[in-house]
Amino acid sequence: MNKKLFTLLITLLTTFCMYAQQAADPVAIKINGKPVLRSELEKAYIKSNQLRADHNKESLSDFVQSYIDFKMNVEEAKAQNLDTTGNYVRDLSTARVEMARKYMQDTLYENTYIQKIYNRLLENVEINHILLPLEGDLVYPADTVALYNKAMELRAKLLKNGFEGEGYDKTLQTSIMMDNNKRNGYIGWTVPFMFASKVEDVIYTLPINEISQPIRTVHGYHIVQVLGKRPAVGSVEIEQVLFNFSKIPASQHQIDSVGKVAWREYKNIHSSSDFNSLCEEFSRVMETKEKGCYLGFIGLDSPLSPSFVNTAFDLKKDGDVSEPVRSDYGYHIMRLLQKAPVPAYGDIKNALRKRIEKSDKLESMISEKHRNMAADLKLYINKDAYSKLNDITNKVSPKDSAFFNMVSNKNDILFTFNNIETYTVNNFIEYIRYTQRLINASRSGDAPDMFIYTDLIKHTLSTDILREYFNDYLSRNMTNYYYATLSDRFVEYKEQLNSISDELLLFIVKNKNIWDRSVTDEKGLSDYFNKNKSKYSLDGTKYKGLIIHTKKEGILKEIESLAAKEKKRDSLIEKIRNSFNKDSVQVLMEPGLWIKGQNQYVDNKIFGVAKEVTSPKGYQFFSVVGDFISSPQDYTDVRSSVELDYQDALEKEWRIYLRNKYRVETDESVLKTIK
Repeated sequence: MNKKLFTLLITLLTTFCMYAQQAADPVAIKINGKPVLRSELEKAYIKSNQLRADHNKESLSDFVQSYIDFKMNVEEAKAQNLDTTGNYVRDLSTARVEMARKYMQDTLYENTYIQKIYNRLLENVEINHILLPLEGDLVYPADTVALYNKAMELRAKLLKNGFEGEGYDKTLQTSIMMDNNKRNGYIGWTVPFMFASKVEDVIYTLPINEISQPIRTVHGYHIVQVLGKRPAVGSVEIEQVLFNFSKIPASQHQIDSVGKVAWREYKNIHSSSDFNSLCEEFSRVMETKEKGCYLGFIGLDSPLSPSFVNTAFDLKKDGDVSEPVRSDYGYHIMRLLQKAPVPAYGDIKNALRKRIEKSDKLESMISEKHRNMAADLKLYINKDAYSKLNDITNKVSPKDSAFFNMVSNKNDILFTFNNIETYTVNNFIEYIRYTQRLINASRSGDAPDMFIYTDLIKHTLSTDILREYFNDYLSRNMTNYYYATLSDRFVEYKEQLNSISDELLLFIVKNKNIWDRSVTDEKGLSDYFNKNKSKYSLDGTKYKGLIIHTKKEGILKEIESLAAKEKKRDSLIEKIRNSFNKDSVQVLMEPGLWIKGQNQYVDNKIFGVAKEVTSPKGYQFFSVVGDFISSPQDYTDVRSSVELDYQDALEKEWRIYLRNKYRVETDESVLKTIK
């Protein structure tokens, strides 16, 4: 194709596209050269009339004029730099946070994940479990290789001989508080949250009788075998009587003697009243007061000994009493109050979300959100740069100060967003260094009282520590960048934010130039009153004066003499301040305009109402000075009315000022297309 012809076609095509876009959404108004598109004006018009009754709907012509005034006020606010004030910045920031919430949350995926965990709550899984623990506070990759090999060797033996054949029998522990992740052998029936998230995922996906591959967590390598599955048993509400050991750990003699007492009392229980009597005695001895022997609801995930939990769940009917069951603390006799099924999803959804957020499942729940966010931001991670850091952690932990000195690629780009926002290796290691300083300051007590920084890194493997630091650093910056660029991706969000910004600027500029001024501009109020004095009346004769309270009678007499000479109230107030209140407050003053019955002091001195008055503490002498007036002498006599009228006058002046300052152009042909 001829090059000139190709160029001409491209030019024509571009011009046509621009024209088509303008035709689809033409400019309806221009204010100070800035366009207001038809779509914006139409949306604002529809919104303006949404809450109005049919008989009160605003006409388009009236709305256009008010919208022009609105936009001119916004322009003037920017001209006065009111978009840089602290109030505007703070209020807009607050609005942005609230608006951004729904855009920042991947609600659909979160709800899907919560539903998945809830579905697990509806099923119990019976398992065997073994943990090969990672030893020490710091572990390097070479250590995990050796431990992994041991785990694989053990798995081979388990596949051949089974858990019992390898010495892991079904003996249930009696230790009262259990950490399920560190228990070995037969665990029994499990529910979500009993194990680390990675282990739980395997428990709920592994076929019955199959033995898992080693699963690495912060604790070490786990191997599980699923023995059975059943519908969830829910929870049980129980009471208990505890025959406690006097010393822990208890001697065999104590175990035997306390056990005899527990079994003797158990055999004497033949009715509910017998258990109630035993419960009352227990409450008295243990001083449990109104709680009595009530323990509450427990589930399979309760951190109590398996023997205790299994005994509670073995009770069949409400009111059944268990045989004594031993724990590290003594012998327990339980009574079943009721069995409760797993609540409906809607009833526990919010509680389940909170529990997830406090567990290691949070990482799993937000990972999908971060994957979607990363794709949206075109995240690029420099794997070579990260690999160099990872190689260092084979010998040195990122928590060791020596780690920072070994980093040689500080200027390398570590990751980017949209090929625009870049973060270097040096940015990342400075984040690690800063985090460690905060942690150390908190441990040493050097951190401010209001600020305590806790180390959230739970891993002991050096490469895992680096990965967790990186994931946290990436997550923080990705979230911040995503938040800062929401307007670039969501038109609705951008429009809402712009609308709120304009409304804030409208309020600020009108408050500064009209509303606040109509209240505080004393000279303006006075001038307006003097020009329009004939508009105002007092609705009858009133007493205008000054109530005076003094500590000393002599001062009161001096002020009364001064008042006889100085008839202007404001001048009198100023002279009293300068003469008597210069160093300390000797005189309290209350100016006003009164009729009979409005003020106890005025009633007493002026209207002759002989009622006892209550003086302010320490100011036992008082007097009232002034005169009766039948019409207002200055604007303060009718201040509220003058302020309203002055505000209306300022509004009119302000509108004229804006109309003279800003050029407005309207396209009537476009306005006619708005319905």
